[in-house]
Amino acid sequence: MGRRRREPSLSDVLLDAPWWVSVALAAGSYVFLHAIIPAIFASRPYLAGIVMASRSFAWIPATMFGFLGLLAYLRTRVQPAVGNVPLQRQGYRKGSNWRTGSKHTVYEKPSGSGSQPDTPNPPIAPPHDLTKPTEWSVDALKQLEWKRFEMLCVWYYEAMGFTVATVPHGADGGIDATLYKEGLSDPIAVVQCKAWRSPVKVEPVRALGGIMHSKKVKRGVFWSLTGFIGQPVKDYAAEAGIQLLDGAGIVERIRALDQYKQATLLAKAFKGDYRTPTCAACGVKLVERDGKNGPFWGCTNYPKGCHVRLPRGAKY
Repeated sequence: MGRRRREPSLSDVLLDAPWWVSVALAAGSYVFLHAIIPAIFASRPYLAGIVMASRSFAWIPATMFGFLGLLAYLRTRVQPAVGNVPLQRQGYRKGSNWRTGSKHTVYEKPSGSGSQPDTPNPPIAPPHDLTKPTEWSVDALKQLEWKRFEMLCVWYYEAMGFTVATVPHGADGGIDATLYKEGLSDPIAVVQCKAWRSPVKVEPVRALGGIMHSKKVKRGVFWSLTGFIGQPVKDYAAEAGIQLLDGAGIVERIRALDQYKQATLLAKAFKGDYRTPTCAACGVKLVERDGKNGPFWGCTNYPKGCHVRLPRGAKY
């Protein structure tokens, strides 16, 4: 079972969330403490002390949330325009992966066998548009690399109250998450996630159905960022008890969560480097390289320890 990461603090979540979330909490907390609670206890004279205390301290959480909202707003306004700063002044040096922000050299020495190995891609400028999404949408989902998309699936079901077992990296055996209810040892559902650039056909869905049968699980869920193609997919899913979710369906379900959980998921999903593909075998970020057949994504352990490679622009 994969490890569950430490939950971020409320201030961390609000600083990464849109500024208006904190402002709404500030206004809501003030109204609740200054007006709603006094109205509830107004008819009970012996609770007059609670009414006075509530009104007296109403400004404290309002000020705190308002301050966090101001900080969140300023962070979006003063985000450094990386694309306008010379790369040498950003602390990068030749051989670094400038697109992903990694300072690790990606050049490799020739193996000495006489054959010229694949060499890394020359340094390139990072993209100009580094603005993080401030709300959930299909376009926001498309910015996530494949592993972060899978982790979003895990975090979503954890937010729904499930215990989730995952495969950190390596072969997933046809499923990316197994869902458990608290107090039950048997899984209640299995989930597969695909951030493919083309719609999923029936074969991967049938594979999920086969795993459900072998594990004796009656419910399956298939997340596909680009949806599904062909009537056989829908027919088989309906027969096997598999729920099909495309990008729009995923966004709809995330938006059905309360505002705090939505903001928490947004902060987690778009924290750090959420664009560069992850090596499926090693669990590390891939780097850009140039080979005999053109540019590609390669593992940092390539070619000695790992042979995972992807065409440039691929997401898995």
